[in-house]
Amino acid sequence: MQRLRYGIKNSRVWHLCSHDIEENKSMTLDNWTRYRGKFREIYYLNDNIKFLEVDHFNHVFKFFDANIRSSNIDDFKKYFKLYLKYQEVR
Repeated sequence: MQRLRYGIKNSRVWHLCSHDIEENKSMTLDNWTRYRGKFREIYYLNDNIKFLEVDHFNHVFKFFDANIRSSNIDDFKKYFKLYLKYQEVR
């Protein structure tokens, strides 16, 4: 499995990040929602707490304080850092 090759344990993280959605649409998986724009994606917890923003134009991503599990944060980081080769900004 490709997600295990990158050390991503939570298959929901892989599915949420890799599933193709149209621009200006959203995808919800459990309590995570992903909104997609032309160059930017924003991930929300329970549809109102932003926890991750991905800038595809500059190939960077940034986490916000949102009280999500550290293991899930690690899996999101692995997806964007190892799989997409993006850089995390603080």
